[in-house]
Amino acid sequence: MQSQRNNPGRGIRWNTLQEADSAATEAQKVTASVPIDVDQYWFGVLAMDFSVSEMKNFLLSAVEGEREGEYQLYDSRMRLIATSAGADDYPLRLTVREEAQLANDFGYDNRGGIRLVTSYISWEKLRNFDGVLLRIHRLHEGVRGDFGTITIALALVWMLFTAMLLFSWWVIRRMVANMAGLQESLQWRAWYDALTRLYNRGALFERALDAVQECKQKQLPISIIQIDLDHFKRINDEYGHQAGDRVLSHAASLISSKIRDTDIAGRVGGEEFCVVLPGASRETAMEIAERIRNRINMREILVGKGATMRISASLGVSSSDENGHYDFELLQSVADRRLYQAKQEGRNRVCASDTSTL
Repeated sequence: MQSQRNNPGRGIRWNTLQEADSAATEAQKVTASVPIDVDQYWFGVLAMDFSVSEMKNFLLSAVEGEREGEYQLYDSRMRLIATSAGADDYPLRLTVREEAQLANDFGYDNRGGIRLVTSYISWEKLRNFDGVLLRIHRLHEGVRGDFGTITIALALVWMLFTAMLLFSWWVIRRMVANMAGLQESLQWRAWYDALTRLYNRGALFERALDAVQECKQKQLPISIIQIDLDHFKRINDEYGHQAGDRVLSHAASLISSKIRDTDIAGRVGGEEFCVVLPGASRETAMEIAERIRNRINMREILVGKGATMRISASLGVSSSDENGHYDFELLQSVADRRLYQAKQEGRNRVCASDTSTL
C-alpha cells in the first residue's frame, strides 16, 4: 500500500489485516501507516496496529452526541470492522445483494445511499482509508425523532382528511340517492293513481293526446273504451270504503291483465276507467272490451269478513275508423255516452254503437 506509485501524496494509509491463525473478530486489526520520505528519498514506512475494540472506541468517540442512526466501518472486502451499536442493539447485517449493490456504487462515487425496506443507508469513503463508513437510519428511529413525530402528525391529518372525504362522499351519495328516489316517487305520484296503480286522469289524457297524434300521422285507427263498475255505491254503503277500495284495486288489475302492452289504461273518476287502444280498430276494441267485461264478472272478491261478491262492469266503445275523426275528447265523449247506454240496457255489457248492444 505504501509506495511512491500507490501513495504519491505521501499521506497516511489505513488497511485491515486478519490474523492467519484466528478467525475471531478481535483478531482483526487495522493498520495505519505513513511513509518516511525526506527530500524525495524514501527511507521506509512507519506503521501502527489498532485492534477492533480500539477502533470501535474511536468510532464511538467520533460520533458522540449523535442519537439517531448507527455507524458501521467496513474494509474494502465489506467485512465489518467496527459499529457504534450498543450492547443492547443488534447491528444491521447487510444481505449479499445489498453488499453487492454497495460495492458496485463504491466504484463510481465517493458517497451515496441506498434505500432498503425498513432502513436507509448513506455511505462515504474515508480519505486514505481502505474501506467505507456507513450510516444506517432505521425506521423506528425516525419515528422516535422530531421528524418522525411530524411525519406521524401529518399522516394522522392526512388520514383524518381522507376519512372526512370518504364520509362526505358517502353523505353526498346518500343525498343524491334519496333525491333520486324522491324525484322518482314524486314523478310516480304525478303520473299514477296510488290506489289502482293505473295512470291518473291528467297523465292518461296527456298520453292519449300523444297517441292520437301519432295514429293520425301514421293513418292508423285508435279506439277508446270507457268502463264503469256497476252498483259501486251500494258496495261502499253496505261494506264500507275499504271494501270499495279493494274492489277498485281488484278491477284495475283485471283490466291491466287483458289489454296489450301498447294500450294505455287509467282511472278517470271514482269507479270509472278509460282504456286507449292505439292502432286498434272498432272490432278489435270490442273484442278487448268483451274480454275485460267477462274477466271482471267471472271473479268473486272478498268484501268483508266471510262475505264475497261478484262484481260487474258496463263498457262503451268508440273508434276513429267509424267517422275518421282523431279527436280524443270527442272519442271519449262517444264512448262515455255508449257506456251509459249499456247501463240503461241492463248493465254488465259492452255497447259499441248508438243503436245496438253486444
